[in-house]
Amino acid sequence: MGAAALATALEAEARPEVLVPHPRRDYVLRRALAIADLVAVSLALLLAFWISPVESRDLGDAVWFLPLLPVWLVLFRAYGLYGLDAKRITHGALDEVPALFHSFLIGLLISWAWFRAVPAHQLALGELVTLGLAGLVLVVLMRSLVRRMSLRRFGRERVLFIGRSPVLRPLLRKIRTHPEYGLELVGFVDDEAGSDVLGSTSELTDLVDQHHIDWIVLAFSEAPHEQTLELVREVRRPDVHLSIVPNFYELFASNAAIEDIEGVPVVSLPSMQFSRTVRMLKRTFDIVASGAGLLLISPILAVSAIAIKLDSRGPVFFRQARHGRGGREFRIVKFRTMVADAEAQRLAMTHLNQMEGGGPLFKMADDPRITRVGAFLRKWSIDELPQLWNVLRGEMSLVGPRPFVIHESEQITGWASRRLETTPGITGLWQVLGRNDIPFEEMVKLDYVYVTNWSLWWDVKILVQTLPTVLKRQGAY
Repeated sequence: MGAAALATALEAEARPEVLVPHPRRDYVLRRALAIADLVAVSLALLLAFWISPVESRDLGDAVWFLPLLPVWLVLFRAYGLYGLDAKRITHGALDEVPALFHSFLIGLLISWAWFRAVPAHQLALGELVTLGLAGLVLVVLMRSLVRRMSLRRFGRERVLFIGRSPVLRPLLRKIRTHPEYGLELVGFVDDEAGSDVLGSTSELTDLVDQHHIDWIVLAFSEAPHEQTLELVREVRRPDVHLSIVPNFYELFASNAAIEDIEGVPVVSLPSMQFSRTVRMLKRTFDIVASGAGLLLISPILAVSAIAIKLDSRGPVFFRQARHGRGGREFRIVKFRTMVADAEAQRLAMTHLNQMEGGGPLFKMADDPRITRVGAFLRKWSIDELPQLWNVLRGEMSLVGPRPFVIHESEQITGWASRRLETTPGITGLWQVLGRNDIPFEEMVKLDYVYVTNWSLWWDVKILVQTLPTVLKRQGAY
């Protein structure tokens, strides 16, 4: 029933080449997500009963769970899990995990109370834990699958930008390099002519209809404030959504809060003061994860070390002085991926630097100093694994700002030097957002955003996003 209903919910009535109106897309997606949630929670309960420690447990007992399914839907709806896709321009299951986690806690409590009222069918602790963990994972996976199917059926959402503000440059690059966002840039609306400008702001309403626009992204154009505001009010309707890029976007992060003061929205940034308990929790997680990681990947480390030795002369590990927290120096440990005298050759190759936007970093997509084994290690980020030793020693963290080489770090001054207030990490914002494809200036800005908006959940989210980034090998060279 679940699979058939899910397929039916995602089926569009229009032909593939016909653009589907936005309300229809939102309507189908909400119902498809609800069906996916019911299937995921039901499968989690069946799994919990299948591996149940209760000897008398039978899969037939799952029939008592059926009256609770509408309760789970009400919970998910109460936490806004069926309206987020219509409110935000990007869609990702990871952003929903905090709301899913809280709704699961309440759902598990209600399930426990319900089964306690059913004679001889009480839920054991092991069953509740399995239902919670498996349910959370299955819901996230099923929701991701539904959104993929929706993107394939309805196509990308067509985006129109108002204005030519400099803040749009990094946003445009992210849209173009991240097809998983499901966005298609149609063009710009601005009163200044340009190759990709579709028309002036006075033509906005007609352009939206002409190009079947789903989303309007407002940056700050040169048009008068009242004129732009009036046009946006005219174009707002059920089939068109609006997003606004603030001028000071570099200061904001996902944990910024929007408040309402007598009808005036105010964006408030979180405090930069981290409690000792939170820091201890982060450090404890680093120690446990890095220690367990070194044990689990020891075969990979051994094979990599042997391959490096057989491939080229020189040491297995590459050690280099970096700036850590508070500007303290430490020696980072990585697998050697270049010839032994790579550092000496670098000075003669400065003119070949391909780092976008300049900066002190040296990057080449086809660096001749990289060995055959080194190219493979870099492609899959295996060369970074020995840094778990730096994490275990407390010199690095699993997540944090990029630890720059000393001469690179010394060129970062002013507000950007606050990146040194947090322990550098193996992975971070710049890795999951593009790695070497990101200009040096934006790397520094991302580090500043991370340090000034840090949260434990953000660390977890970055860690989860790192794996698919590595597998896609985006910006890896």
